[in-house]
Amino acid sequence: MQLSGRLFDGHTSKSHPAELSVAEPGDIRIDCPALSVSGYHWSELTISPRIGSTARYLDLPNGLRFETRDNDQVDQLIGLHAGDDRLSWIHRLENSYRYALLSVICVALFIWWGINYGLPSAARQVAFVLPVSVNEEVSKHTLSTLDKYLFKPSTLSTERKEKLTRDFETLIASRDDGFNYQLHFRDGGAVGPNAFALPDGSVIFTDQIIKLAGDDEELIAVMSHEIGHVNMRHGLRRALQSSALPLLIIVITGDMSTASSVLAALPTILVESQYSQAFELEADAFAKDLLIQHEHDPMSLARLLEKLSSEHEEGTNDWFSSHPPTPERIEKLRD
Repeated sequence: MQLSGRLFDGHTSKSHPAELSVAEPGDIRIDCPALSVSGYHWSELTISPRIGSTARYLDLPNGLRFETRDNDQVDQLIGLHAGDDRLSWIHRLENSYRYALLSVICVALFIWWGINYGLPSAARQVAFVLPVSVNEEVSKHTLSTLDKYLFKPSTLSTERKEKLTRDFETLIASRDDGFNYQLHFRDGGAVGPNAFALPDGSVIFTDQIIKLAGDDEELIAVMSHEIGHVNMRHGLRRALQSSALPLLIIVITGDMSTASSVLAALPTILVESQYSQAFELEADAFAKDLLIQHEHDPMSLARLLEKLSSEHEEGTNDWFSSHPPTPERIEKLRD
């Protein structure tokens, strides 16, 4: 069998017309008027895989390279002299619609798995490895940013603030997780009834959610829920999940300095997005245990959730839209 192509001498980029023929035992002869070439055996060749209709390279000893577009003949020779066609599998894959469709489906499934499971799992691992001081650093300017653009000073009386602060301090007295928990009060304005936590342990209550609550037991329940967000590092995990590439670098290399590029965007992420449903259910479970520990009724959280749900249905609380369905959360608190 004979192949037509061009021969490179391995020293320059110049090529020369040549013919390569293969005898039955695998002996190779190359006819190239411009170069004097010794005889070779098929076993001495290194053959490039077949990729579409691109040229194949048959690398010979001493740096010689024979280039040919006679792909079918090369495949036949591989089958005859190598005993199989191992080098043509890429060609078969790329020319099969079935394999192409299967590849698309596999990539789509991998992306779906990465977004729903891979990134959250990696973010959790990294968030718990980073020291608590990182949470404090990235939260340093967040509250001032919120005060500048969203909140106004609270109009609650000093006595009311002091009473709720004492309740909050009772809850955190048993905490030994390294966070500096503090309770802050703000007039939420357009934000409406709301409570949320910053990664450093700062918990913010709007005047509106305090007025919405039927009693202090409901507010204590919300405090427990927000303490859960801090303890489970939900703010930091959310920021990490939104920054897939830096997160991947941290996981693979262990270089925590990369986290700075992720954490710089944390204030914006906290303001513009909400916790996932999984995070909310985690915080609910944490709150339930903490409330039972301090002899409070976990269903007090359920009562306030129902009120917040009603606020959302009336169109006055968009913040609540990202939370899990209220009946599901209440059922888990009841169990």
